[in-house]
Amino acid sequence: MSFTSRPVLAVFLLAIFILAATLGGPGNGLEQSVMAGAAELRSSLPAVARMASAVTLLGGYPFTLAAALLASLWLIWRRQWALAFLLMVTVLGERWLVDALKDWIGRTRPPLEVLPDSLAFPSGHSANSMTTYLAVAMMAFPPRIRRTAIILALGLALLVGLTRLVLGVHWPTDVIGGWTLGLFVVGLAVTVGERSAILPVEAKHDVVGGHLPPVTEDKPA
Repeated sequence: MSFTSRPVLAVFLLAIFILAATLGGPGNGLEQSVMAGAAELRSSLPAVARMASAVTLLGGYPFTLAAALLASLWLIWRRQWALAFLLMVTVLGERWLVDALKDWIGRTRPPLEVLPDSLAFPSGHSANSMTTYLAVAMMAFPPRIRRTAIILALGLALLVGLTRLVLGVHWPTDVIGGWTLGLFVVGLAVTVGERSAILPVEAKHDVVGGHLPPVTEDKPA
């Protein structure tokens, strides 16, 4: 994806985020219906709820921070200090941004007996998993398997977001907001990395059909 087309994608992601923030939540009848369906699913298929409870941990702060830290240490071992720093700033910055947006938007979570203490929008687990696993795939994996890593990272982030719906702790637009925020943050980080020469631009090579910023070759150790 070229530098000229990235602003279009950024505006598109921001538009989706704003729509999700303004149109979703407790006052949206469609979202209430989705949450009622999720409650029926948990009641009729408790094994699915248990599986969702296990998978959703992969989007929690301990798991995502550990993944980013391990990837950063790997990059440091390869003497890619600036790239390791960029990766950690990306993950920590996203986490701070999620907390700030939750407090600013102030959306309440779906009605459930036991809920997390934090507010609803955007979903932290969805944003954490999208940001961390995608950033790790794009910055820390070797070129020969990087495309596969990106696809797996996207799949894992989507799966984590869906578990938040199954568990009834987030509205659908909370999850969409988390996904779009994560994509935006990673796209911004990769663009900054390329413009600062931390990530060299890979010529004439798009990722996943041109829907993500280009992957890069590893610097020699």
